[in-house]
Amino acid sequence: MERRRGGMKTWKKIALILAPLAGVVAAPLVLRDNESEGADEAELRLDVITPHTETLRREFGEAFAEYWEKKTGQSVYVNYLVPGGTSECVRVISNGFEAAEERGEPGCGIDVFFGGGAFDFARQAKLGRFQKLRIFENHPELFGAGGIPATLGGETFYDPEHEWIGCVLSSFGICYNTDLLEDRGLSPPVSWDDLGDPGYVRGIALADTTKSSSVTKSFEMLVQQKIQQELAGADAEEDRAVVIARGWETSLNLIQRIGANARYFTDSSAKIPRDVAQGNAVAGMCIDFYGRTTSETLKKADGSSRLQYIMPPGGSSISVDPVAVLAGAPHADLAQAFVEFILSEEGQMLWTAAPGSTPGPRYRALRRLPIRPDLYQGETLAAMIDGAAMPFEQAKKFSYDRKLTGHLFSPLKVIIRVMCIDSHDEMKEAWDALIEAGFPEEAQARFFDVSAVSYDKAGRQIKSTLKKSKVDSVKLMNELGSFFRANYREARRLAEEGR
Repeated sequence: MERRRGGMKTWKKIALILAPLAGVVAAPLVLRDNESEGADEAELRLDVITPHTETLRREFGEAFAEYWEKKTGQSVYVNYLVPGGTSECVRVISNGFEAAEERGEPGCGIDVFFGGGAFDFARQAKLGRFQKLRIFENHPELFGAGGIPATLGGETFYDPEHEWIGCVLSSFGICYNTDLLEDRGLSPPVSWDDLGDPGYVRGIALADTTKSSSVTKSFEMLVQQKIQQELAGADAEEDRAVVIARGWETSLNLIQRIGANARYFTDSSAKIPRDVAQGNAVAGMCIDFYGRTTSETLKKADGSSRLQYIMPPGGSSISVDPVAVLAGAPHADLAQAFVEFILSEEGQMLWTAAPGSTPGPRYRALRRLPIRPDLYQGETLAAMIDGAAMPFEQAKKFSYDRKLTGHLFSPLKVIIRVMCIDSHDEMKEAWDALIEAGFPEEAQARFFDVSAVSYDKAGRQIKSTLKKSKVDSVKLMNELGSFFRANYREARRLAEEGR
């Protein structure tokens, strides 16, 4: 009987191991894009994991298939795996490689990681999950004088070891509904600070930073701007560390204001401009192309749209959405060709030209900005819908200083989660009381107390704890959540007493 119990325990352990492994092995099938027409007939299949939208997936999938058939005579089906945002893609990749290691296999069964943020790609490269890209050897002309820079404005455009490369440019800004602004008597926002105005109460759309790297990046841009403003205005003899800490606190207080104005926090950053456009929110923080593409779909005959997008002047760097070929890719040669296609003139103009242009998208304008500087001139510039944005010029207005906040990207995700999302009910109640009472001093001080997540603590205790076990991370989040809930409750009490 004892032997039987031991056997049952062993089988339970094996089942616990095999269940997640089976899920990872099946990922390319479970997560397959809905548009599977032609999948069975194609001679080749390329598995691409991506957070990109359906419109973008369709344009690049069909364009690459046509390009490859013309070049080789072979048909190919691009099978998109779409688990959610970038964080979900990374989770699937990580689980896949961990399961592959258990099985003694070299890769996770996926060919290409397409889209997301440079931060996540850099981390995956460091873990050895990408292979070197051939485009650097096959097309050196793209990286010479006047070509794609290695860095710009403090942002990395491609991996120093050539394991990933940016394929399109991104910036972060504000989308807003012109009709709802008029209803509230508000002027169009021009800076991050505007979103903290009490006039936007219950009117801001935001995403969960632990689910969306792009939204975390937009908050990081806000933090960068505030710290740099403090440094620019500080006295020469003032200690730099003190100034940076003050800028960090100022930025967190602004994030609290914006969070208190939030109507909700969604799991998907792509949902924000759609909800703003539909009148579910007045404004939101979003990545540029989500704002521009949503605005494009709502254009009237006169060219106007109720959904507008702006990049706050000096409020965002120009970063990249990368692409990489995964280590152990089942179709490595095809994957390398896919990367080269994306960086070709034909692939680059898919991002930016009007539908029906040659080269350009077939169905809908993607409203993205190409990464190749050589295209911002002559006929290709004229064919760009948003060419006037001139991103390489804009990049000169904001220089991202990685030393200030780069090491705090993961802590920032968690800080915003506990400060604004987990404690949102208490936060909103306190914010309403502050507005009603006219922001009395003592209540304000309690509401904006961020001492538990100071610059020093974020870079030391919080960061180190998050690198430990999940148990330690959850315990930390619970402690910080309790700190902010207690502060917001007390701030509400003080405000109601007029203190």
